[in-house]
Amino acid sequence: MFKAKIDSTVLRECIESLTAIVDEGKFRLTESGLKLRAVDPANVAMVSFELQRDAFDLFQFAAEGSSSEADTEAEAESESKNELEIGMDFVKFLGILGIGGRDEVELELDEHAQKLFTRMGSLAYTLSLLDPSSLRKEPKVPELEFPVQVIIGTEVFRRTIRAAEKVGDHIVLGVDGEVFYMETEGEMDKLRLGLRKDQLILLTPGTVHSLYSLDFIAAMSKGMSHVENITLNLGKDYPLRLDFEVAEGKGKVSYLLAPRIENE
Repeated sequence: MFKAKIDSTVLRECIESLTAIVDEGKFRLTESGLKLRAVDPANVAMVSFELQRDAFDLFQFAAEGSSSEADTEAEAESESKNELEIGMDFVKFLGILGIGGRDEVELELDEHAQKLFTRMGSLAYTLSLLDPSSLRKEPKVPELEFPVQVIIGTEVFRRTIRAAEKVGDHIVLGVDGEVFYMETEGEMDKLRLGLRKDQLILLTPGTVHSLYSLDFIAAMSKGMSHVENITLNLGKDYPLRLDFEVAEGKGKVSYLLAPRIENE
């Protein structure tokens, strides 16, 4: 059984953060909220998402046969049993949320019929869910240690990405001492943004740089359009992990992007 109510703007922002990487995926419903982990079809980018139950105005969930009397030692095993996977077309769901305007969203799951009943004011929509077994398995998050961390204002980052798209296909993200930089070079043109430590929210000094696909980073930047700042975790020729909060800090999103290796 699952019933919930949530601010439509909050839910749209959450779903937008997912569609930056994947069109569909599996939510794990638990007593503590929603979780998701998925990779894009090319296995280049991953999204991890978590939304706490207190981000909702109403959150009722109970898996069939669940028990709330498990002792502390059995808590991890109990949590895996007291959860439910639902497959969803996020693009379709986002379109539905866009039609509903600013009304609060009411959600109710019919697990047996594999339907999600959605109501926004006078508008009611029945969304057919996807069979979780038909979707890709949840990926494992690789254990990574990032030597450098940068916290930057989202609008500065997104504006630079938009400019870089006009120049080339790839972008270098790096730190040189106490300067964070973003650099793109095309056949004719070159773009570089350099920000000192005092121009950033946080910077771990170091010497690292990695090359990434602009297509993927541009898609990610669209998934964070309502976020004030983002955290970049970097290394040398290393994956990028990009973290930010949604739902006034009650939700977390992480993007993981594989680097491009320069053949020179």
